[in-house]
Amino acid sequence: MYSNRKINRQDGFSMVELMVSLTTMTIITGAAFALIASSLKFSSATYHVTDTEQGVRTAHEIINRDLTTAGDGLRGIGTIQVPKTFVQNYLTQTPVVDPAVPDYVNLALVNSDDNVPGSTVVPQPSPSPSTNVLNGTDRLTLLTQDYTNFVPVTLLAGKITQSSPNTNIVVPDGSKFKAGEMYAVVSQNSAAFFVITSINANTLTAQNGDTYSINETGSGTPVNQVTSGGAAPSTIVRIQIIHYFVDSNNLLIRRVFGVKDKAFVDSVVSEHVTNMQFRYATNLVDANGFVPQPSTQLSTSEQQLAVREVETTIGIETSRAVNSVTANNSGKQTISSTTATTVRNLQFRQAL
Repeated sequence: MYSNRKINRQDGFSMVELMVSLTTMTIITGAAFALIASSLKFSSATYHVTDTEQGVRTAHEIINRDLTTAGDGLRGIGTIQVPKTFVQNYLTQTPVVDPAVPDYVNLALVNSDDNVPGSTVVPQPSPSPSTNVLNGTDRLTLLTQDYTNFVPVTLLAGKITQSSPNTNIVVPDGSKFKAGEMYAVVSQNSAAFFVITSINANTLTAQNGDTYSINETGSGTPVNQVTSGGAAPSTIVRIQIIHYFVDSNNLLIRRVFGVKDKAFVDSVVSEHVTNMQFRYATNLVDANGFVPQPSTQLSTSEQQLAVREVETTIGIETSRAVNSVTANNSGKQTISSTTATTVRNLQFRQAL
């Protein structure tokens, strides 16, 4: 006979077994999460470093492109005179000035500005917020003619007249121009800039006191000198002044004067820029017949005319920390690169 008593089985995990299982599972899960976190951290660091390297490459590519085209369309122009006030406010604090005409600067195709102090203000159009140059960085200015958006306009003698405070220029078709645009008038081997302040039918007016301190009237002023007081035939061209600088927000800016619809336009080339330096190699020789080392500043017109290669160094830091953060280190990594570009169009003045 069998007992009617139901036997309850007591099989299961003991407390020790359960604790061992939980501990093992915790270790395995923790290791898996640690591996995933490490992979995510490595992936993030790789992304930011790669993005920074791309920013450096892009900056070099754009600057080098402008360097190789500097001087296009300007062959035979030996004098491009602008007021010193404009140059010091917008381009360089150390312009090369002819003592005979101290109030004006003859712009070279390459104009340098070395180790700019952080107190240097970057003029901005209203209502844009003001900013300064990043302390200790360099600035670079290049000239080239814009054929893409403007066809040069030929003017007969007598089409440019001055009656203070206005310079009046009669053109065949005033609809091709807009107030606020910057152009250059060229005659023989000289050029001078002007800013259109108003247009009446086919008459362009460049009034003194413009925002950029470019327009001036009088016998010794650039436009009057270039056109021989209006008696010489001339041509209106669009010469672009391309200016590179790093602002206090660590943005590398490409500013172009002489563009359609505006006097200048700013474009952000790269972000998180910590350094930008230029050095200039010339074909000059010293007293012993040796070619000097590249210089950081073009301090004479002779050096400006002799530039044959520009060395560009750019440093950009990652936007996020990619290394261990310490008390003296944000964990960000700086990528720095140097390129050298031959400036092929600068020999035009030797033919003069």
